[in-house]
Amino acid sequence: MARTLAEVVATTEVAENDVVAWVEQRWVLPSEQDDQWLFDDADVARVSLIQELREDMDVNDDAMPVVLKLLDQVYGLRAALQEMQEAVQSLPEEHRQALQDRVQDVLRRHGQG
Repeated sequence: MARTLAEVVATTEVAENDVVAWVEQRWVLPSEQDDQWLFDDADVARVSLIQELREDMDVNDDAMPVVLKLLDQVYGLRAALQEMQEAVQSLPEEHRQALQDRVQDVLRRHGQG
């Protein structure tokens, strides 16, 4: 569901000038229609996340791009792992088991299993 800037401000209780600054810094990337920003659910969640990082974790403006980039990488990896899991589930049972055994070996070698 697309939301306007005013709706995002009302929903998140983040100051409008902060949201505008974050869009200008490209920390949040709303779509644009009729000269108005439209924020999807992911954008609204990101606004809330940035506010939480600033308020609760004292992440400053210099560190924020690095933190956001790392979080984006984590979210991307999670999505890729979900796709891989779905692909593995479509394999015949014997192939799934062989793959699971191989993954466990790799994890053990890297101190994860």
